[in-house]
Amino acid sequence: MLINLIHHFLLAWKLPRWRWALVTALLADALGFGVALWPPALWLLDAVTATALFALLGFRWPLLPALAIEVVPGLELFPAWTLVVVALASTENQQAPPGMRNVGPDSRSFHDPK
Repeated sequence: MLINLIHHFLLAWKLPRWRWALVTALLADALGFGVALWPPALWLLDAVTATALFALLGFRWPLLPALAIEVVPGLELFPAWTLVVVALASTENQQAPPGMRNVGPDSRSFHDPK
C-alpha cells in the first residue's frame, strides 16, 4: 500500500501542475511562520494560497479542511497546505507521462526510451 502511494506521488511529481502545487504549498507554509503574529497578512497569504491551489489542481474537497486549519489561531503553524498537496498527489491515479513507459511485471519502474 505504501509502495503504491509513493508510486502515485512519483507519477504526479512528473507533471508540472503537481510540482507547482507543492512549491506553492511549501512556500505558503514557510511564509506562514514569518507572518504568524500578524493575522491580516496570514489571512491574505491563505487566501492567495487557496486560490492558487484551486487554479492549479481544480476543486478538490481536501483543500477546504486545509483552509479551515490555516485560519484557526495556533493551528496555522501546522503545515496543512503541504500535507494536503502531498496526500492528493499520492492518491492521484493516472497514467505515466508521455515519454515514459511502464516496464516490469508490477509496472512500478519506469524506463526512458531514449
